[in-house]
Amino acid sequence: MKRRTPSRLSINRIANILGLALLGTVTAPNALAAQSIAVEQVSNYELRPQTAETAEVVTFSPVTGRYQATPGSVLTLANPFENAAVDYAVVDGQALEPGTLIAQLNGPSVEHFFHRVDMLQEQYAVATRQYQSKKRLFENNAIAADEWQQFLTHYISLSDTFHEINVVLNRVQQTGEQSAKLISTEAGIWRTSTNSQQLGSLLTKERLAVVAEIPLAQAKNITHVQINSLQLPVRQREQTVRNGFVRVWSEPPGQVAWTIDQRFTVEPQAKLENTYRVPASAIATLQDQAVVFSIDNSTIKAVPVELLSLQNAHYFVLSATALNRIATNSVAALKVIANEQEAQ
Repeated sequence: MKRRTPSRLSINRIANILGLALLGTVTAPNALAAQSIAVEQVSNYELRPQTAETAEVVTFSPVTGRYQATPGSVLTLANPFENAAVDYAVVDGQALEPGTLIAQLNGPSVEHFFHRVDMLQEQYAVATRQYQSKKRLFENNAIAADEWQQFLTHYISLSDTFHEINVVLNRVQQTGEQSAKLISTEAGIWRTSTNSQQLGSLLTKERLAVVAEIPLAQAKNITHVQINSLQLPVRQREQTVRNGFVRVWSEPPGQVAWTIDQRFTVEPQAKLENTYRVPASAIATLQDQAVVFSIDNSTIKAVPVELLSLQNAHYFVLSATALNRIATNSVAALKVIANEQEAQ
């Protein structure tokens, strides 16, 4: 079979197809970086050059934050008195100081509880003396290992119970045969419980912080949250994403007069490298890419940037290229010239 020699038209067509394929591999930033405008071309335009301001901290759009307990267990105070009458001296959400009277408790179960405490203290004192003597007998092989192990198990259980009772006694003090009072041993916010087996819970200052829902794209970079003049470092981020938002928790704010569930306007902040604060008027769009026009002696180049946040009349932007002097006026005209050059 005779092989046909490709015509010049076919060769040119193949070359054009290959050329288009190669053009498709050029990224938008590289194409933009290749464009430059001579300063003399825009001598009639007022560019109002400014030095791009390096941003040590990027401030994002404000969100709503709340003052809440951080995730995890809280200090819950169990009710040691069955069917005792509870007369609260504080209200839900009230700030407590150490020694604050929380509630008065009255009823026969109060007397029964403290009677059991007395009996347990005597039992524990006897068991402690036995522990020392039995330990010496075991070390001298005077008693069997099974007997020692059985006593040790009983002693550990009694010790744990005695410890739990002492935790209660730190907060509950007997005031009469059938009466006692519950006091706060540390500062915090009181939360009354609807559970009959609980007297309530105390949210300590160390457990209270500001939580805000941050857009997913920003959450990974947030290092601080700003509330008025108070800047708080971020303590933790939740792993769960809800409708494109992530919960971010601050460090405890310390001594503040806030109430539980109080709402604030929060400004998320991040410390990022290669970020700048530029006037919004300096931003243009070329080939669906945000750019600023960098002025360097006799040339002007379109530099791709990533828009991070808009604050008043300025954008925070991320740039792979160091920014110095940029045009802040007539950028629409610069965009037209850049597009015309691209078309040529």
